[in-house]
Amino acid sequence: MIFIKLVWRSLIFIFWLIILFSIKISANNTIVLLYHKFGDQRTPSTNIDLNIFKEQMLYLKKHGYKVISLKQLINTIEKNKSLPSKSVVITIDDGYKSVYFNAFPILREYGYPFTVFLSTKAIEKKYPDYLSWKEIKIMKKVGADFQDHSYAHYALGIIPNHMKEDEYREWIIEDLKKSRAVFKHYLGYEPLYLAFPYGYYNKILISEALKLGHKALLTQDPGVVSEDTPLTLIPREAILGKEWSTMKHFRYILERKDLPIIEHYPEIGFLKKNPPFEIWAKIKYPKRYVKESFGIYISELGWRKAKFDENSKKVFIKSIPFLKRKINRIAITAKEKDGKEAVNFWMIILP
Repeated sequence: MIFIKLVWRSLIFIFWLIILFSIKISANNTIVLLYHKFGDQRTPSTNIDLNIFKEQMLYLKKHGYKVISLKQLINTIEKNKSLPSKSVVITIDDGYKSVYFNAFPILREYGYPFTVFLSTKAIEKKYPDYLSWKEIKIMKKVGADFQDHSYAHYALGIIPNHMKEDEYREWIIEDLKKSRAVFKHYLGYEPLYLAFPYGYYNKILISEALKLGHKALLTQDPGVVSEDTPLTLIPREAILGKEWSTMKHFRYILERKDLPIIEHYPEIGFLKKNPPFEIWAKIKYPKRYVKESFGIYISELGWRKAKFDENSKKVFIKSIPFLKRKINRIAITAKEKDGKEAVNFWMIILP
C-alpha cells in the first residue's frame, strides 16, 4: 500500500513538472524604456517633464526594480540565461543636450546605467541642440554607454521611391559605415548595437546592419523582452508626449509581459499582398493564456477579437480590408492566467 502511494505521488509530481515546463511560467521579463528629450517644452511630442522623469526613477527604486545595462540584457539573452526579475533597461535616442544637463544628474544620483543612441552627423556637425563630444566623454567616463542611431538619421527602413534594391542596400551601408567611422574616430570603438532611426525596419536593413557588425538591433515597437526575444528585434517602450510619459502609463507598461511567437503572417517588413488574406501568429506557450482573451491589433484598424485554433496553436483574424497606411504595427495580445497582459508587436510596410 505504501509503495502504491509513493508511485502515485511520483506520477503526480512528474505530471506537474511537465505542465510547468510546457507553460514556462517562471520566465522573467525586462522592460526597455526609450526616452528622447528631458524638460524641453519646445518639442512636447518627444519630451518628458523633468519632474515626471524624477518620479519615474524614484518609482523604480521604491518598488524594487533592478536597472541593468543594455549590455547585460543582451549578454544574458545571448548566453540563454534567465533574465533578472523586475529588470529595466534605460535607453535614450538621438543625443540631445537635455540628456547631459537634465537627465544625467538624476541617473547618476540613482546609479542607473543607461545607453544613448547617437545620431552621429548631428553631433559631428555640432548642431546646437545636440551633445558635444566633451559632454559625451564626461558621461562615458562614469559609465554611460553610447551606441549607434545611424549617421544622418534617415528613415533607413523605407526604400526611397527612386531606388532599386541594390541602390537601397548601398544607401544603408554608406550611412551606417559613416556612423561607425565617427564612433571609431571620436570614441575609439565601433558600436555593437543599433537603434533603427524612427523605429522603421525591414529584412534588408536588418541583414545589412548585422553584416557591418551590429550584434543587436532595437526597435520602437512597444513590448517586453524575454529569453525568447530575438536580438534583431528588441522592443522598447517609448516614454514621451502627453499620454505616454505619464505615471499611469509608466506603471502600466512595467506590468506587461512578453508573448512569445514562433512565426507570424504577414512577416516583418514589406507587405507582399494587400490586403493580407489573414493575420495570424503561432503561439509558443499557448497554455500560459486564457484562450478567449486573444486579440489582434493593426495600427490602421484598431483592436479585433481573435480566434485561437488549438491544433495549430495559431491566433488569427480574417477579412482584412485593403491597407492604406504606409507603416502599420501589428500586435498579438492575451491575458496570462495570472491576469497579466502579454503583448508582441511587429511592423509591416507598404512597398
